[in-house]
Amino acid sequence: MNETLSQSLRDYSRAAGGGLIIGMPLLYTMEVWFHAFLLPWWKLLLLLAIAFVLVVGYNAVAGFRRERTFVELLLDSLVALGLGIVISLVALIVLGQIEPGTSLRDAAGKVALETIPVSFGASVASSQLGGKGGSAGSRIPRGFARLLVGGGGALLFALNIAPTEEVIMLGVGASPLQLLGVVAATLFATYVLVHYADFGGSGRNRARGQSILEAPIPETLTGYVVSLLVALLLLWSFEWSEGAGFSAILAMTVYLGSIGAVGAAVARLLLGGGQEAGAK
Repeated sequence: MNETLSQSLRDYSRAAGGGLIIGMPLLYTMEVWFHAFLLPWWKLLLLLAIAFVLVVGYNAVAGFRRERTFVELLLDSLVALGLGIVISLVALIVLGQIEPGTSLRDAAGKVALETIPVSFGASVASSQLGGKGGSAGSRIPRGFARLLVGGGGALLFALNIAPTEEVIMLGVGASPLQLLGVVAATLFATYVLVHYADFGGSGRNRARGQSILEAPIPETLTGYVVSLLVALLLLWSFEWSEGAGFSAILAMTVYLGSIGAVGAAVARLLLGGGQEAGAK
């Protein structure tokens, strides 16, 4: 009993630490505090719901425990979300962003936005930093699982930039040639990261895959498309697309999508390493 309790405490401590580490940049971002108050409550709930779906997907293929029922999977994901809420609330209080005079709407908005990266970080830390490896028994096809996890990585990375004005400045001043250069550089960089650099033998692990989505070029392209969709979602959520023309929205999506694509590549690397570990 004591050993089980001790292991549980270590698991939750690891998850909390990982969530704090990954969520730290947004906890210190003024634009997040600002947008948390301005965004409609339903957009905040939508972002939280999407984040929860991605956390469930990540836990399904590389999460807290290898063998579990669907109910246990949801409970693990709710634990990650709950840790994200608690950690975000405590951190914002310590930073002085939630005080006795702070309105409930302002406090809830800040906690909701900060919970997204913290909860995803808790899931990553629990699976990747705990020496457990991936979920070898996952019933999700590996190609689809990699895209799902890539979407989570894209959301995590792009969310650090989406609230800021830099993405607008880059998008407004971009020429078509610059955008083509960004697209080409992003595709090349993510291809090299995931399929050529061979971090931890991940390239050899992917070579065994049978799905077309696991082939280097299709996976790189579909991962990039997922990142662009995540970028467009965030631009809409933070209302940067309101009143903007098609060319401006396209440019902002490309720039923000490049950040998301790197996050998606990193997430797919983590999943690849986890599956290799689970297969041994």
